[in-house]
This record gives sequence, structure tokens and C-alpha cells, in this order.
Amino acid sequence: GRLLNRQYNMTLDEYDKLAEHQNNVCLLCGELEVGRRLAVDHNHKTGKIRGLLCQRCNCCIGFIESKNLPIKDIQKYLEK
Repeated sequence: GRLLNRQYNMTLDEYDKLAEHQNNVCLLCGELEVGRRLAVDHNHKTGKIRGLLCQRCNCCIGFIESKNLPIKDIQKYLEK
């Protein structure tokens, strides 16, 4: 609870409501995260919370965002 509040200015109750609102699944892939909580995804520039993601999707989004990789280029590459 403390970490959520410190990092994202979010209470555990707010987290639980958000998780319930998205049916406890990752907003990106739709998978249920088994054995761990969904990760809080946020815009690194604004700090605004976008939603909850599974750990894999959160890592992927974080990597893409940190490298400033254009989504169009990634999509083009994946279509090869």
C-alpha cells in the first residue's frame, strides 16, 4: 500500500477498484496475472496512470517508451 501511494499517489483501495474495473486482467493482452498483482502502468512524462498491465506487457511498454521506439516501426518489423 505504501509503495503504491509513494510511487503513483494511489491507495490500495483505488488500485483494487481499478483492477476490478478492468476485470483483473491486463489492459494490453487481456491475460489474468496469476500469482502476482498487475503492474501500474503510467505515462513517464506526465505521471498519469494509464491502467494495469501484466508484468510482461509492462516491461515491453517500458522498454519501448524508454528507447523512444516509434510504434509504426515496430509494427512494420513484426509484419515481416
